[in-house]
Amino acid sequence: MSNSFCNQHSGNQIIQVNIKKECQGRERLMCQECIQNSRGILHVMSVLEASEMVEDLKSQQQQQIYNLVNVVKEMLAKLKEKTDCLQSKVYEQFTSLKQKYDLFQEELDQLVEQYNSQDLSKELQFLDESPDSILQEQFLSDSNKIQQINRSYLQKINKVSQTLQSTIKDWSVQSEFDEMFNQISTQINNYKKQNDFWMQVSEINQQQSCWAIAFNYSDSIMAAGCGENIKIWDFQDKKLIDSGILLEGHSDFVQCLTFSKRCNWLVSGGLDQKIICWNQVNVNTWQKNQVLQSGIGDIQYLILTPAEDQIISTQNSKIKIWNLNIEQNTISFKQSLEMHRSTVKFICVNEDSTFLISNALDNKIILWSKQSPNDWSYQCTIDRIQKDCGNRVCFISNTTFTYQSDNQGILYIYKINNGGLIEAPELKVILQSERVQDGTKLFPSIFNNKKNILIQKHENFVYILKCDQGNTLRMYGDPINIHSRFNYGTITNDGNYLVIWSLETKSFKIYQIN
Repeated sequence: MSNSFCNQHSGNQIIQVNIKKECQGRERLMCQECIQNSRGILHVMSVLEASEMVEDLKSQQQQQIYNLVNVVKEMLAKLKEKTDCLQSKVYEQFTSLKQKYDLFQEELDQLVEQYNSQDLSKELQFLDESPDSILQEQFLSDSNKIQQINRSYLQKINKVSQTLQSTIKDWSVQSEFDEMFNQISTQINNYKKQNDFWMQVSEINQQQSCWAIAFNYSDSIMAAGCGENIKIWDFQDKKLIDSGILLEGHSDFVQCLTFSKRCNWLVSGGLDQKIICWNQVNVNTWQKNQVLQSGIGDIQYLILTPAEDQIISTQNSKIKIWNLNIEQNTISFKQSLEMHRSTVKFICVNEDSTFLISNALDNKIILWSKQSPNDWSYQCTIDRIQKDCGNRVCFISNTTFTYQSDNQGILYIYKINNGGLIEAPELKVILQSERVQDGTKLFPSIFNNKKNILIQKHENFVYILKCDQGNTLRMYGDPINIHSRFNYGTITNDGNYLVIWSLETKSFKIYQIN
């Protein structure tokens, strides 16, 4: 590849490879002049890096097909040995069988041979795809081809073997092929299990609607807003166990729950305009510590800052900041951020607690920054597409966040740069239900730093997206189809389990993320 020359600028040597999806084949190859003429952000890699990726993937493909074919070849060797023992009795018939085996083997070798040649233009188009997904697709495709070849030769060989039934009563090709089918089928099933990104591991009935769910710092306790109460569950061995504990204090639906990451302390918000703090006294007892009458309007959203020194809540068009000291059990009102003109739907703070993002029904995204240890101030505003107020925001790094459209399944990516917000269109993610409105504002986007995965709900589906070092989000397996847009959930702190309550089933389903 390093000796290739540019198609657009004759004689210029290729130095980089464009990895954007829009480019195909030799269009990806770029010389110095191509790079100088390009505008915007380039997504490129060096020729050496691209060559190494292609060669590494090719090596893995070859090894994978060799392993698949060897299973069949081993079975063929056994068949040949039996055939040779009987050849002296029915020479003509067994000679015919051997010819079939040879043709069988030739077709298998031809299947292997296709991976020994390399078409640069063809191979380059896969550079932007995950090697795991390429290998998975190849495995399933090649194993199916091998099974088709097996069936074809089974028919041919059976025709010959039928003439031998009278003299070779103990000869059974079918049993040998059955064993071969079973071995390959077992490999396919094992491979699928190894490459399942998620699987449902348990389910438990919960008839009353749950609008908010949260796990404690050790992932041993789950709290769920069940109507106007908070139900406490134990989480053990991939299962939820009803503890029988019910926290009573709200007079209307609980729709916000947040646990401390350090102790069994919980804060809740509801449609009754109250913020209530709870702490665990002992295994069976929880205590209501503080009840804040935050003003007029439902508590729409409620979060803790990563340092757990502030509670940030939304109520109508206002964002309220509360200073917090969990150890001393004190909460005091700090300030109110009032730049939105309509109900604030979602807020999110970055890991360093330096930036706060909010979006509201006024179709605006506002960036707030912390100018002193506890004071937040307005930074800038983005007016989004008309008639689309958005339906979730979430930081995936300290300076990058996602914004989900409400009217369609599109995840926009924004970067904070020099105090402003810049959209990164090349990082935009199109979800499976692209043209469908979400319809609900609960179930926030959740980014798990331990696994670098984003949990994103849209309409009937819950997506798991993997984030790389360049903040590119890729689908992590197929989305989970909940069969109802009214579903609410959360992920454990270790990123291993996802819990979703659905109106369709009126139950909690627990999914393991592999």
